[in-house]
Amino acid sequence: MYPLSRLSHEFGKHVIDKDSRLEVFDAPSSHALIQAAGYLKYTLAKDAGQGVFFRGQTQLYNTLSPTIFRNIKSDRTIIRRRRMLLDFLAKIETEKQVLRAVTPECREALLQHYGIKSTWIDVVDNIWIALWFACYHARTSGWPEEYLHFEKRIPNHKSDEFAYVLLLASAYIKSNNGQLGYYKDKRSETIDLRVAVPSHFVRPHAQHAILVRRLSKTGLPVGDNLPLHVGTIRVRLSAALDWLGTGTSLTSHSLFPPAYYDYGYRELLEGIKPPDRVLGSIYRIQA
Repeated sequence: MYPLSRLSHEFGKHVIDKDSRLEVFDAPSSHALIQAAGYLKYTLAKDAGQGVFFRGQTQLYNTLSPTIFRNIKSDRTIIRRRRMLLDFLAKIETEKQVLRAVTPECREALLQHYGIKSTWIDVVDNIWIALWFACYHARTSGWPEEYLHFEKRIPNHKSDEFAYVLLLASAYIKSNNGQLGYYKDKRSETIDLRVAVPSHFVRPHAQHAILVRRLSKTGLPVGDNLPLHVGTIRVRLSAALDWLGTGTSLTSHSLFPPAYYDYGYRELLEGIKPPDRVLGSIYRIQA
């Protein structure tokens, strides 16, 4: 792999983040941010046939677990939750009332993007959207966390606060068995929702949405996707907010189009009712 420590930049520098104790590339300018992102995209596509995608976070963690496996360590629980999810997807296929236009290979990833807990990790293919997610707190309420809204982070000038963009490498370049937007190699899978699902699902296109997951040696999704992580870019929060500006294209209303505009979202709200709260629910976005 190609760590960001190989990248030299006149302004950017490699430092240890004091909160997480992890190495990060500190980008004080938007040009340094773009070059750091482009460096790994280019090298991994050229030499490994993989894509590099972005995940914005307000802080760093030592694990990168998919939502359905978070806060559990028992292999038995992981197997039980995976079976619960597969049974739910099989029920959708049998009833054929929703997601008829989405291939079975892509349904779990699409449902994850709209709120259902799954074995996939949400990423994007647009650095500015990733930075936006790093600058906003996601707040949920209700059970099972049905209502979601975003609050802009306010810089505290008395302390260092940062926005973090993780770079994750996963299968890309060549589609799997002719399935549009679906890529797979021995260690990972990728679904590009912009290509893999119909355009009446508007949110994936608004966010440049992609999902990735790491695979075990037997081809099953694993509990921690951290090995897909190839670098982290850190931006001071005040600078990140300044770069994003105040335009309407980067707001929760634009990135999470209401069901009035997103017909696929409306279909999911009306037709997806998970049988168990472990699987979560389709988010109801609060503007």
